[in-house]
Amino acid sequence: MVITSSFAPAIETARSSTYLKSSALIIQNKGGGHGELGLTLSKQLSTNPKITSITILQDDACNDEKEPFVSYSSDIPDVNIVKANLADEEMTADDMQKLLGHKSFDYVWDNCSKGAVGAGKAVIDCAKAWDSKLLTYVSSAGIYQPDDVVSIYCYLCTFI
Repeated sequence: MVITSSFAPAIETARSSTYLKSSALIIQNKGGGHGELGLTLSKQLSTNPKITSITILQDDACNDEKEPFVSYSSDIPDVNIVKANLADEEMTADDMQKLLGHKSFDYVWDNCSKGAVGAGKAVIDCAKAWDSKLLTYVSSAGIYQPDDVVSIYCYLCTFI
C-alpha cells in the first residue's frame, strides 16, 4: 500500500520556498487492520519533511505482543505512542488533552471511533480547539448492515 500526501501547503516567496511544519495525530483502536493502517501511515508521514512530529494515540486493549504492534518500536522509532482506554464513553476533550500532554495537532486521523461519543467526540472537540487543518475519520462500522446491502461510508472533515 502506498499512501501519498501533499497536504501541508508551501508558502512561495520571490526569494525562497518555505514549507509549513506540522504535527500529526493518529488515533487507533485495538484491531490489527487499524494497527496496520496506523503503522503504514506513520511510516509515510515520517518521510515527509513537512511533518515535524507524529503521535499515535493507541487503545490500551491492543496486544503489544502481536503484529503490527510489536513492530512499532523498530519500524517507527521516532513516533510517540500514547496508550489510553479509547472505549471510555466518558472521555472528554480535556481528558484527551491531558493524555496528549496538552499538545495540538495540525492533521488528525481518527482510525478508532465508531461515532461522535466518548473518545470520538473528544477527538472532534480537540481538532476544533487546535484549529486542525484536517480531520479524517476512518471506520468500517458503517459497512455492517442487517440486510444484504453493503455500504461503505467515508468521512472527511476539514477545518479552514
